[in-house]
Amino acid sequence: MDNTNSELSPNFFIVGAPKAGTTSLYHYLEAHPQIFMSSVKEPNYFSYQSSLNQNLYYKERGINNFEEYISLFEKAGNKKAIGEASVSYLFYPEAAINIKNAFPKSRIIIMLRNPVERAISHYNMDYKLGYVDLTFENVIKKKYDSNLNKLYYQQFIELGLYYNQVKRYIELFGRENVLIIFFEDFKNHAPREVKKIFEFLDVDSGFQTDTNAKYNTFKTPRNPLIRSIYRIKFLRVVLKKLFPQFISDLIKSIILTKNKKKFPDEATMKFLKQIYTPDIKQLEKLLNRDLNTWQ
Repeated sequence: MDNTNSELSPNFFIVGAPKAGTTSLYHYLEAHPQIFMSSVKEPNYFSYQSSLNQNLYYKERGINNFEEYISLFEKAGNKKAIGEASVSYLFYPEAAINIKNAFPKSRIIIMLRNPVERAISHYNMDYKLGYVDLTFENVIKKKYDSNLNKLYYQQFIELGLYYNQVKRYIELFGRENVLIIFFEDFKNHAPREVKKIFEFLDVDSGFQTDTNAKYNTFKTPRNPLIRSIYRIKFLRVVLKKLFPQFISDLIKSIILTKNKKKFPDEATMKFLKQIYTPDIKQLEKLLNRDLNTWQ
């Protein structure tokens, strides 16, 4: 894979979906001697304006300056594959177009997860971080009237309507330049799937990375006070930067606990499946993949 210009710049993108294993993949790829991953995992450069226009409740603006963005790759040296992983790129149409305009020869990696499971996982993450207090059932049945709650529906439900999102990248970059990885395969057969990605990126596929390491696993704050503090991303970033990894992990083990995820009742699960089934059927035809287990 060639860079699109003389300066060091990305030539592949992990574009999503959220809660589908992209954090683990980022770290697995980062370990490969021929791959360089951006120093900031999710710069969100190509979706910056879309996110800003929506005023997403995460308040994570990303990078909006091209020079600053390119500086994320300045230490790539002679690495063959240079990439980043911003999961917001899959949902926003402008992001795909912006990537195509800036780096037209890029290769795209899309990770997909059963949309019902993805929605529940995303809700649990945002609940953990204190972003949402509504019940999951009220969100998906649209029992709300504020713009903020409409954004909840987007994040938890609409992000899992994959068909148009995937189709967009295939049409823009060509089917041969878009690799689809399914979370279920990635979870159960990580070495095989990672090797497939190495082959796609045209790097040494014989390299073995530690796929036993788990990243971004689900834990919740131990009490409401910690939850209100933990939602402040600045404090989480400071924690990560000020302390060695083992100290940071120790602090997290004290303030977080492995409580069970909140799962909706059977009626809500059925309602969710009804939302996603038509989209899944379209995706099956697009990818020529049996997705019956999702239905």
